[in-house]
Formats: sequence, structure tokens, C-alpha cells
Amino acid sequence: MFPLYELPFTGGVPGTFAAGQQYSLQSVLPGSGPRGVSNNDSPLKQQVGDDPNNPRDPDRGPNASPEDPDRPVTNDDDQKETRLRFIPSGLANEILLDVVVRVRSFEPSVTDPTRRLFDAYAAEVARIDANHDGVVTFVEADAEDESDGQSNERLYLPATSFNRFAVTRELNDGLLAPRFAPSQRAWVLSGNVAHVNPAVPASIGRDGDDR
Repeated sequence: MFPLYELPFTGGVPGTFAAGQQYSLQSVLPGSGPRGVSNNDSPLKQQVGDDPNNPRDPDRGPNASPEDPDRPVTNDDDQKETRLRFIPSGLANEILLDVVVRVRSFEPSVTDPTRRLFDAYAAEVARIDANHDGVVTFVEADAEDESDGQSNERLYLPATSFNRFAVTRELNDGLLAPRFAPSQRAWVLSGNVAHVNPAVPASIGRDGDDR
């Protein structure tokens, strides 16, 4: 899930687009947001930013195994991606619950939604962030491990928990968070699933629509 503290800078919070706040914050370096740990100051940039001399494989996240038929290698936590700017889906859900549902139990005196979002993001990430660098790594969020005295399985929403999805506008700008409030301007599809026989391809090849 993209860093939720970017929502006020995507147009996703009422009034922010009109105030010209879009693009005011972009998570190029990982961290826990404006109210959490910032890694924008040297030498932390070298520790958590892109290093041309040490290009880590972004696919190296789940535990590897010599018995894996697709990638038979020994598991090595030191080789896993550490430049993460995203967080697990279940953790993102907890952040949103803190902001809009737990108004009496989480910072009841704070009413500004942007401030609540920043504080909730920092607080929930801190529960998982073992070394307090503001980055939730694959090792820290390992589903088979524990954090904050609980199983890390809670950090991931199962696919079966979703009963709807939003079709969003995609901007090819390389940024993690969708811009211009797509959650407010999308069509939400609902209703019964219509099975089609014979099946229709869901998409065309990559080069099918290049212009």
C-alpha cells in the first residue's frame, strides 16, 4: 500500500487541491511521514536511498528456499529490499481506522484529518519498525514472525476481505500514491459476478496500445 501520509498531497483530503498542495510531498526516501521518522538528511539518504553501486532486487522480499522450484536459493535477510516506501495492506487499514473510526480512542482532542493521518501513520509504523528507522522492511513485516506482541499475519488483508474495487486514474509519473483524489472520482463496481463462457481475455498485450 502506498504511504497514506501522501493523501493530503494528492487531492485526497477536501480543500487540499484548491489550496495547491498537490505534489507538495513525495516519498522518494522511505520514512514514517511528517510526524514520524524522516530520512531526508544525510547520511541517512545513503542508507535508505537508491545506491547505484548496490542495486537491490525489489523482488527480494519473501523468504527464499533451496527447494523453491522458481528460485532455488538460500534465504538471506541481508539481500532483501530495504528501500521500501510502501506498507502492508493490513497496517494501512489500521491507520485509516485510527483516523476516521477511532475518534474517541485515538487522539480524541485532534480533529484535523491531516494531522490525524500523519500521527496515525507514525504510530502504527512504529509498532512494526524494530530498528526505529521509519521503514517497514520485509524482515520486520514477515508474515511468519511477530511484532508488537502479535502475529504479523494481521498486517495483510486477505483477498477474500474485499467485496468491491475502484477503477482509478493512473498517471505515469513514477509516484507511488495516485494523484488527484482517485478514490473520490472512481467508479465503484458492485453487484453479482457475471460468468462469461467462453472466457474473454482481461487485457491485451503490453505493446497492443503503445503509440
